Amino acid sequence: MSKKYTKRSDGRYQTSVNINGKRKFIYANSIEELDKKITELKYLNYKGITLNDENITMNDFSDKWLEINSVGKEDGTIKEYEYLINKYIKPNLGYKKMKNIKVYDIKEILNELIEDNHLRTAKKVLMLIKRILQDAVANDILLKNVAISIKLPAYKPQEKKPLTDEEDKLLIECAKTHKHGLFFLFVRFTGVRKEEASAVEVDKIDFETNIISIDSAVSYTKNQGKIKTTKNRKSRNVYILDIFRQQLYDRVIYCKEHNIKYLFTKQTNPNEKLSDSAIKRMLESFLLYMNQEYKKQHKNEEDIKEIEFTLHRLRHSFCTMLYYCGVGIKEAQELMGHSSADMVYDIYTHLDNTKGNTYNKINDSIKKYV
Repeated sequence: MSKKYTKRSDGRYQTSVNINGKRKFIYANSIEELDKKITELKYLNYKGITLNDENITMNDFSDKWLEINSVGKEDGTIKEYEYLINKYIKPNLGYKKMKNIKVYDIKEILNELIEDNHLRTAKKVLMLIKRILQDAVANDILLKNVAISIKLPAYKPQEKKPLTDEEDKLLIECAKTHKHGLFFLFVRFTGVRKEEASAVEVDKIDFETNIISIDSAVSYTKNQGKIKTTKNRKSRNVYILDIFRQQLYDRVIYCKEHNIKYLFTKQTNPNEKLSDSAIKRMLESFLLYMNQEYKKQHKNEEDIKEIEFTLHRLRHSFCTMLYYCGVGIKEAQELMGHSSADMVYDIYTHLDNTKGNTYNKINDSIKKYV
């Protein structure tokens, strides 16, 4: 508890601290909040921010904000913070003094993103600016958060579509002969994330039970990944399906004969896990191969649209497949490795509505009365 504080006429509490030889007044609605502000103030000052300096810029404060707010966060979250700050906030606001940032400065950034159809990114940038400015208010660097009243139009995510039957068949065929085919076949028919596929150890694959243990993932905060827990911090089992069983078996045998720990590794060094850039190159190569085969099959047609997919679309295709196989939401959630059933529920509900499943169920159930 603060030893010296004064209750003001407006009901707030006030005290002062000495920062770098200068007296700074702090205000709060309670003594507990006052003590918290003092602690934060001294910590930020220790980290190098001179909080009584009215000339502090967004560039300096955002660096320190990132350092302090990265503690305990997932690597992916930190990477996103860094990207948004360095790509959008610093180039546009970094040179400005915190006290001089206006609403229109922030709106200029957001409007440019919206005009380029990057509404989702605009929403993330706005949320981050609000957090940074709010921390500046909490530490008495700013009197108010000018971003707090800014609102964006509602973001409607683009509908994800699974692979078509033709795309699926072509993927399966191309996977038999392409050097990276097993990786994409594996992701498509296990539903694992790329970070999880990259961390699969050969010893975790059991052909007797047809089970693969997914208990870790690779963090790609840096290009060269490091092992971490899965996204929901739980291990799970996925199945070895017949459609990729033989290719998987051949790869496992090869790995064991050559003392290779991970199922998927760099071509240049089988003792190293796949890097993020390596996976991107693999996808580019595989898609190129698929499209070459696709064009051969449609050589007499004009204006052939190229096949494109992401690894996340393969995962979405797996979840769609579970729906049509009659796998329940809870079991699908476990196979997908989601922390809650919400995402699976959304996919299943959309598919129900698409094929009129609810209508058919109700209609069929009353046929016996007719």
